[in-house]
Amino acid sequence: MTTGKIWLALALIMAPAYAATIEGPRLGVVFDAATKSLRPILGIPGAAILAEPLEPRLDLRKTAVSPMQDYVLATEGEHNQVVVLNVGRLPLQAVPVPGAGRGPDQIVLSSGGGVAALYYKETNRIQVFSGLPGAPKSTAELFLSAGQTPSALGAGEDGTVLAAVGSSVYWVSPRGEVPILTGLHKVASISLSANQTALIADSAANQIHRVRNVTGTVEADVLVGPEDGVAAPVAVAASHDNQRAFVANGKTGTIVILDLSGKTAATKLSCGCTVTGLDRLAGNDVFRLTEPSARPMWVLEAAAHQSRILFVPDDLSRSGQK
Repeated sequence: MTTGKIWLALALIMAPAYAATIEGPRLGVVFDAATKSLRPILGIPGAAILAEPLEPRLDLRKTAVSPMQDYVLATEGEHNQVVVLNVGRLPLQAVPVPGAGRGPDQIVLSSGGGVAALYYKETNRIQVFSGLPGAPKSTAELFLSAGQTPSALGAGEDGTVLAAVGSSVYWVSPRGEVPILTGLHKVASISLSANQTALIADSAANQIHRVRNVTGTVEADVLVGPEDGVAAPVAVAASHDNQRAFVANGKTGTIVILDLSGKTAATKLSCGCTVTGLDRLAGNDVFRLTEPSARPMWVLEAAAHQSRILFVPDDLSRSGQK
């Protein structure tokens, strides 16, 4: 059977079942900026397709998909209201988040998806919400100093918020900003794990920093640099067990995989694509590397025994119209 026939068979099998429910194997959902809609990724790594948009179509503006792939936090409509959408239940319903300000400039979710940090540039305010997705409630209101616009934010499951401003990364506490790492060049990404350890990608210096105990006695070191294949990193993320880290290089279209124990050398995989991020999907350390487009979407499957980069084609009926 040819590759085209395999994908056609997969699409025909999945399409009828998906029309009524979102049951069956799926890697998650992705926001398609071209159609302003959420689209499911049906299947498993190596055998998945990017399917048609979920209905009904909503006027979504800014979105953040939960790492657990169970909900999407978004701004919706002309008033940019912050809403939660349960992607496991159709039809989609936009449920307003109580107390959330309209039109946040940045939305960041914690690694487990239970906490969100919403940043508002006009007031330099960060609203923190816990209890997502079912019972979101405001747990903190934090402020950055005037003129301090963060290039990256990180949120922890305990409500800890980190902000990269200029050449420093700060813990944004209720009492003010506490510097935890200085002397940086341009921070592109912050990943904050449940064990109070942050991974920080400096895209200008081509370095990945690790900061332990971010709200206490800080310990910082440089994990890898340009000599290890780091080249203009756009994102960094930790594995589920916090034993490895993944670095997405914007300049070379490669993924660097690190052993955080330092026992083995870093390895590198080539995507042959323009990597835009590391967005966690369902499965054992599976990440989306690129945005939806006319070209196939690329995915990293970072299993401990063997890591590989795979592509996800667009739905065949939709692709035939492009």
